Amino acid sequence: MKRKKQEKEKKRGRWKRRLLFICVLVFLIPTGYYGIDFVYRGQTEPQVSAVQTSTDGAVYSLGEFKERLKPYRGLYEEAVEKHKDETDSGTYVIPGLKATMTVRGNRDRKASVCGGMTPQGITVSDKYLFISAYCHTKTHNSVIYVIDKETHEFLKELVLPNKAHVGSLAYDDEYHNLWVCGSRNGVAQVNAISAEEIEAYHFTEEYRPIRFLHVNNILDIPRSSFMTYDHSYLYVGYYSTKGNGMIKKYELQDDGNIQSVRVEYDGQHSRQGVADEDDLEISRYAQGMTFLGDMLFLSYSMGITPSRLAAYQVSDGIRDYTDEMALQDIRLPRMLEQICMDGGTMYLLFESGAYAYRGLPGMAVDRVLKIDILE
Repeated sequence: MKRKKQEKEKKRGRWKRRLLFICVLVFLIPTGYYGIDFVYRGQTEPQVSAVQTSTDGAVYSLGEFKERLKPYRGLYEEAVEKHKDETDSGTYVIPGLKATMTVRGNRDRKASVCGGMTPQGITVSDKYLFISAYCHTKTHNSVIYVIDKETHEFLKELVLPNKAHVGSLAYDDEYHNLWVCGSRNGVAQVNAISAEEIEAYHFTEEYRPIRFLHVNNILDIPRSSFMTYDHSYLYVGYYSTKGNGMIKKYELQDDGNIQSVRVEYDGQHSRQGVADEDDLEISRYAQGMTFLGDMLFLSYSMGITPSRLAAYQVSDGIRDYTDEMALQDIRLPRMLEQICMDGGTMYLLFESGAYAYRGLPGMAVDRVLKIDILE
C-alpha cells in the first residue's frame, strides 16, 4: 500500500511539473516573440518603395478601424458615433506612418523617405491640424505633418532642422506661432515657427529644413516632453518614469517669444536660457496636457498598458495635480500621446500605429480621434 501511494504521488508530481512547464511555454513563447519583435522594430527602419509621404491608414481601413474600436465602449460612441456624418467619421488618418519625405541631415539636399516615423505631438490652428513625428532610429530629420482641419486632407510636411524627439506641439493664436518641443546637446528646448513661414514653406522646392523663428533653451527641467498654450502662457512639462513630473509656466513677451535670461544651470556655469519658478507637480508617465476653462486635462501612458485621461480642477495657489487630485480618470487604448483642445473639442493622438509599436498586442490606433467635451 505504501509503495502504491508513493508511486501515485510521483505520478502526480510529474504531471504537476509537466503542467507547469506547459504553462511557462504558453507564456514565454508569445512574450518572447513580442519582445524580439519590439526590439527588432525599434532598431530597424523598414525599407519602403514609396517616393512621397503616405496618406492612407498604416494598419486599418476606416471600416476596420471602427470595428476594432467598438469594444472600447464610451470612446467609440464619443469619437465615432457622434461624428458619423462628418468626414471619416470625425477621425484623421495619421500620415507618414508608412513613408515620410524628409532628409538624413541638414546638409543633405535631396529627399530621403523614412519608414519609421513615430508620432508624438498634436495641435490645431484655425485652419490646420499639426502632428509632429521623429525617426525612431534617428536616421532622418523629424517632421511636422500639416493637415486641413476641415477636409482632413494631408497638405505637406514641414521638415525640421534636427532629429529631436519633438514630443509636443502648441499653437499660439495671439502671435500665430507653432511651438515645437526639442533638445540640443542634452538641453531641453522649445522652438517656434511662424505661421507665415509655414504657409510659404514647400519642402520639394529646395529640400531644405524649415527655419525656426525663436529658439529657447529650457534650463530648469531635464526634458521638454509636452506642452500647451493658454492665455499668453506656454506650459512645458516633462515625462518621468521614476517619480512625479513637473510643468513649468512661461509668459510670452511682446515679441511673441518667452523671455531668455542668463541662468545658472549646474551650480558652476551659466548660459542663456529660460527658467521659471512657477511650477505644477504631476504624476509620472504624463504625455500630454491641455486646458479648457478652469479644467486641466493630462494624458498618461506607459508601454502596452492602457492609457489614461485625467481631469483636474485648476485653482490659484494649487500646485498639486497628481493622481490623487483627479476629478475623473478614464482608461483608453495603449500609447496615448499628446492631447489638445479646440473650442470644446479634444483631439487625441496615439503612437501605437508607428512601425516600432504596431506589432505589439492590443489595438494600434493609426488615426487621430476627437471627442466633444462641451456639447
